[in-house]
Amino acid sequence: MAPHLKEEEHLFGNGSRDCQDDVWIDLKIEAEQMSEERSPDFELLGRELLPEFLLFSILKWNTLEECLATHLSQKLGWSAAPAERWNSVLLTAFREGKSANGEPLSELIRKDLVVVKEQDPACPSLAHALLHYKGYQGLEVYRAANWLWRKGLKSLACIFQSRVSEVFGLDIHPAAQLGWGIMIDHGTGVVIGETAVVGNGCTLLHGVTLGGTGKEAGDRHPKLGCDVLVGAGASILGNVKIGTGAKIGAAAVVLTDIPAHCTAVGCPAKVIGRAKEENPAKSLDHSCRLVEMFRSRPRPLCPFRKLDSQKKGYLGPHEFENMLRTACKVEISSSEANDLFFKMDSDHDGLLTEAEYNENLPIYMEVMRKRAVSVR
Repeated sequence: MAPHLKEEEHLFGNGSRDCQDDVWIDLKIEAEQMSEERSPDFELLGRELLPEFLLFSILKWNTLEECLATHLSQKLGWSAAPAERWNSVLLTAFREGKSANGEPLSELIRKDLVVVKEQDPACPSLAHALLHYKGYQGLEVYRAANWLWRKGLKSLACIFQSRVSEVFGLDIHPAAQLGWGIMIDHGTGVVIGETAVVGNGCTLLHGVTLGGTGKEAGDRHPKLGCDVLVGAGASILGNVKIGTGAKIGAAAVVLTDIPAHCTAVGCPAKVIGRAKEENPAKSLDHSCRLVEMFRSRPRPLCPFRKLDSQKKGYLGPHEFENMLRTACKVEISSSEANDLFFKMDSDHDGLLTEAEYNENLPIYMEVMRKRAVSVR
């Protein structure tokens, strides 16, 4: 397979490219290989069906934009709105449309496709993702609907939203803001509200809800950072922030902010530890195997409970002092905080890691006791 462009490289010059781009070349090669699939036990079965399906769906087209628009329009069309009407709008969107951040939709449809192939262990090829994965299909129709919404064609955008819900089983409001390289696995039951934001590289499994609480108007839906993993059946409700690289466990109900690179589970969801992997959305580990668990006893006073730092998992002296005061609600002078910090910084590198915190927990707890701070 030809190498794909890196995420920071622009896929296009001016407008859509023809079949010279790597993603489209790979996709057509895969479709040709699929059309040659045979079984000695079923020599005649599907001999005409599969090649004709692949010819019409992929091989006869010159660009990915034409291919995807035609394939989706065949699924979306019905008697009152035939496929050719859908095709015209989708093709225009994929060729000319841009996201709210100015990224060409022609670039986004490729990035999303590559992510599915690279991250989903059940996906054997780009062609399979395009033809059969309704999470990808529904996401790309949303992108067209979002472009229409921002162009002022809100009624038409809502038709797209409604039809996607009927055909693919996922409901994404056309005003929601979704970044690039997103994977919606399976797609069934996914709901994303009007003011929701989903950062680049996030992975959402089936049954995920990014919704409101039912009590608010205006900006009322969750904001996900980049590379967030949201497990099956999880609900994130209200205008809460989920930090970059966070993991939300299956069936969790999140009602409060979750710091970056933390793992939250349960109903209501609570932070249980820090994700060890750099990008949970890519590693797709849904167990606690890659979670550095917080100890249960020091939770109320742990300065790492609300850490959201560029140096994740580390605190400098000033950060440590601020965390004691803000996250742990401890009244302490700068000199006392610095003294405690350097006692716990075992390797004297000027950074306090979570491992050092756990190792020197008795020192920390003794200082808290002397200050008459309640420790639960």
